[in-house]
Amino acid sequence: MLKIKKDISVKISLVLAYVALVGIAAACIALPFILRHMLSSVNTVYMKRFVPSLIVLYSAVVPVSVADIMLIRLLGLVRESQVFTASAVAILRGISWCCFAECAILLLESVILFGLTTPIICAVAFVAAFLGIVLRVVKNVIEEATAIKSENDFTI
Repeated sequence: MLKIKKDISVKISLVLAYVALVGIAAACIALPFILRHMLSSVNTVYMKRFVPSLIVLYSAVVPVSVADIMLIRLLGLVRESQVFTASAVAILRGISWCCFAECAILLLESVILFGLTTPIICAVAFVAAFLGIVLRVVKNVIEEATAIKSENDFTI
């Protein structure tokens, strides 16, 4: 299996996180056009839901952006070899809560839209919730490792 050096791997991850941030910004610009096209192609009745859907989708951008920025901060800690710290645990906790917030917002969107795209939105909401759960587990593991490291630091 291909093994990449730690420094290069962190740099690749940072570049991808910044690309994701730029992609989020581009999606914000294109969102009204995409939503208008999607709703008008399904049925003109759905155009009444354009503004509420747009509001909910723009609010869905907030947790994703916050999670991406927190991910960039976490990668900065990894670069400095500060993984088993309280701040890394706090960042993982924050990212997991962003995933749960995204899940809630997407479920709200599926209630507002309740059209052909509802199964897709619900599936993405499920993925966001599952990712939040996985991150909670990783956070708990890192938190326990941090406690063990801090205990070992006091041992002579």
